[in-house]
Amino acid sequence: MGMHLHLPHHNEAKRLPKPIQEYMKKRFMLSDSYLKTLRCVEYEGVVGEKQVRRFSIFGINESDNKPVVINTKSDLDKNPKVILFEGYIDRTGKAYAADRRSPKTGKKR
Repeated sequence: MGMHLHLPHHNEAKRLPKPIQEYMKKRFMLSDSYLKTLRCVEYEGVVGEKQVRRFSIFGINESDNKPVVINTKSDLDKNPKVILFEGYIDRTGKAYAADRRSPKTGKKR
C-alpha cells in the first residue's frame, strides 16, 4: 500500500472532510448515517478571490438506479444531476456548503 502515497490521489471520490460534515450536519440537520452515504470530488477553486478547496458532493446511491461511477470532476460535469451539495474549505479551515438537492416533487434541474 505504501507505494501509492506519492500519486496525486485527491482527484478521486472520497468521504466528506470532517469540517464539511460538521457544517452540513448543523446547517441541514443531516444524520451521521446519511452523511456516510455521501462522497465528494475535491478540486481547487476561488471563492471571493480566495483560493479554496472546493467539493462537489453526491450520494453513492443517488443516480436514478443506473449506477453512475463518479471518480473525477469530469464525471461530475457529465452527470450534474447527481450533485446534492457543493461546498468549500478556505485556507483558515472554515467550511461552507450549499444545498443543491432538487425539490423532491419536480425532479428536473
